[in-house]
Amino acid sequence: MQQAILSGLQYKVNDNPPWITTILLGFQHYLMLLSSNLATPGLMASIICAVNIPETMHVRSILLGNMIFACGLSTLVQTVFGVRLPIVQCPAFAFIVPMLALVKIERWSCPASSSETSGNATSNSTQPPNSVDYTERMSLLTGSIMVAAVLQMLIGVTGLVSVLLKFIGPLTVAPTIMLMGLSVAETGFELSGKHWGISLGTIVLIILFSEIIPIFKFRNPFDRKSDQKIEFVLHKLFSVILSTCIMWFLCYILTVTGAFPEKGNYGYEGRTDLRLGVIQEVAWVRFPYPGHFGIPKFNSAFFVAMIAGVITSVIESIGDYFTCARLAGALPPPPHAINRGIFMEGVGCIISAAVGTGFGVTSCSQNIGVISLTKVGSRRVVIVAGITMVVFGCFGKFSALVVSMPDPIIGASFLVLFGVLTAVGASNLQYVDLNSSRNLVVFGISLFLGLSFPNWVMRNEALIRTGNTDLDQVLQALLANNMFMGCFSALVLDNVIPGTDDERGIVIWREVPSDTDEESEDINMVNMNLSMKTYDLPFGMNLIRNFRWGKHVPIFPTFDGFDSVRCPCKGSPLYLEDFEVVLKNDKNGRVENGTTKV
Repeated sequence: MQQAILSGLQYKVNDNPPWITTILLGFQHYLMLLSSNLATPGLMASIICAVNIPETMHVRSILLGNMIFACGLSTLVQTVFGVRLPIVQCPAFAFIVPMLALVKIERWSCPASSSETSGNATSNSTQPPNSVDYTERMSLLTGSIMVAAVLQMLIGVTGLVSVLLKFIGPLTVAPTIMLMGLSVAETGFELSGKHWGISLGTIVLIILFSEIIPIFKFRNPFDRKSDQKIEFVLHKLFSVILSTCIMWFLCYILTVTGAFPEKGNYGYEGRTDLRLGVIQEVAWVRFPYPGHFGIPKFNSAFFVAMIAGVITSVIESIGDYFTCARLAGALPPPPHAINRGIFMEGVGCIISAAVGTGFGVTSCSQNIGVISLTKVGSRRVVIVAGITMVVFGCFGKFSALVVSMPDPIIGASFLVLFGVLTAVGASNLQYVDLNSSRNLVVFGISLFLGLSFPNWVMRNEALIRTGNTDLDQVLQALLANNMFMGCFSALVLDNVIPGTDDERGIVIWREVPSDTDEESEDINMVNMNLSMKTYDLPFGMNLIRNFRWGKHVPIFPTFDGFDSVRCPCKGSPLYLEDFEVVLKNDKNGRVENGTTKV
């Protein structure tokens, strides 16, 4: 299985492609991140109540620039010092979704005239359009995310990830990720519903480019002697960008020809000239800096919402680490690499919150998909991608141009993104025995509670009164969070109702792929162990190995694990120093009775 995955790789994680190839592939990762997060600045603008107000039209472009900059910087930190795999960091919807649920509660809802997504804002609101200070709300978000990120760092640095994994299985992950997509369907339909013709056209094009049009193969015109064929996959790699650009150009034609109706009529939002003033107002170069929206402040309700985001993000990232390792030609990440990756994601969340994005960051599954398409898993490529994001995040005009895209197009990309995300969550059920009534009960009840109970809380928030305002906010933030309710109920039911690990899908879900060739297994174990250097830090390893106490520090490369067995047997933790002895004393690299022959 492992060999089948690695056979088509052009560049593995430690390989360095030519610089021109590296720059082009790095730019491709940047475009993928941008195309899959076009709707994110609009979502954050609706959460902080900075929508449809003339004084705040530029906020969306600022949020986009901050987002690109923060993702680039976090990618560099994660790739160089974190898990050391070619993983791009992108906005964590696990942080955004709880906030979308929270703003539906009356206390935190936006005025009707300045909200696109708040289902709780009524048309007879007596608040003026600018009654909510978006900088104040962003400051609350920033402070709450930073405190929650400290918890994520503690989860990584203390090695609690391995403890959490003992209780988490596919029956917990599936409803949690599915609810991440399903709980924000209303937002996507609100944006798309401003002109369904434009939205449906965008969705059709995305499906056409990504799924229907095949990959074209043709001979290399510059090397006719070679039989090797070139694959044309640009339409699949950039299906979202191509589709949005085509529909954007169509909207421009319809705008200049006067085909769209007047203001106040259905379809007016499809025009391309509604935010031209933003492009003129924004500076060419703008460096995102901490404190742009004010001094960070703490709020207990926001903090609890972010805690739910942290837990979901950790679960999602662990799965991404293993997937990326397989696709990039690396061994499954050892405990110290996972711990360090989660720790650095916490650092990335602090960076993201500090520069004013309003959310944390996590591993980007879409960019991992790029690796599977291009067959290039080089770490250097993703480092260049991170630098590219940092640079483009400072160009204000570019961000303003992107956010001037009509809402129906953004809503369409939003529906496709979260539709696929929901399906990804459901795909975890492939490991579970769906013929078991026990599993159907766990999955069905947790998914239904995640969808229904938060809606009841929003409509009956007056019933949640403990006498303590802060405690009321915490309870409302938790009970109104779809992901928390789904994850918590699935976690409890899956661990309380009796069932075998095979029945729950735990065994297959955690299975590490291995070579099935028994004759070459011993030699492959040596080669595999040598490739564990992938997860070493880029410098200082000789000094770190001299620290005997380092084997007890969960984020150190010399960390042994809390319950690992020092044995290079198949399926057990591997250690570099053991196999260095093998190579020096036994060139055949033989393994006898589960111990290294010296």
